[in-house]
Amino acid sequence: MSHEERAWGPVGRLGRRATGSIIAGVGSLLCALSAYIAWFDGRAPHDLPIRHLAETGAPGLATGYWTSVAAPLAVVGALGALGALIRFRFLLGLAWMVGVATLALWGLMRAIGTATDNAPAGVGAGAGVWVCAAGLLAILVGIVVMGPRKEEVDAPLSMFGDDS
Repeated sequence: MSHEERAWGPVGRLGRRATGSIIAGVGSLLCALSAYIAWFDGRAPHDLPIRHLAETGAPGLATGYWTSVAAPLAVVGALGALGALIRFRFLLGLAWMVGVATLALWGLMRAIGTATDNAPAGVGAGAGVWVCAAGLLAILVGIVVMGPRKEEVDAPLSMFGDDS
């Protein structure tokens, strides 16, 4: 066993695709978990109506889970877990985009609401926002670590081969 093999331990033997999928899978689950941690004014996304992604006002409680801000976060968790399980970067990228869109729209509406005095003053982002952002960062890192499949790298190079 070489020095490099001892330094990496069992993670090094997993390979970059498996390691990347584990990182991205954990990130997607963090995003889904953030739906149960307070985001704004002591309220978690499962309490906030999905209108919070398009309106600045602070309407009442969500009527159900799938009509709340938690719904897109559940989609991120499902797409990310499936993408990590089958090691498919496209699904992981789609999960990342849904998560970034949800976080960006929510943040934009809260900033506009605060600027127009439609939201309570002095209320900052809760821990759930940071958990979601960390999860999105982990998904992105996982996608980068996975890199392209070997056949995706070899195929373009095969046109330079001299196979007669």
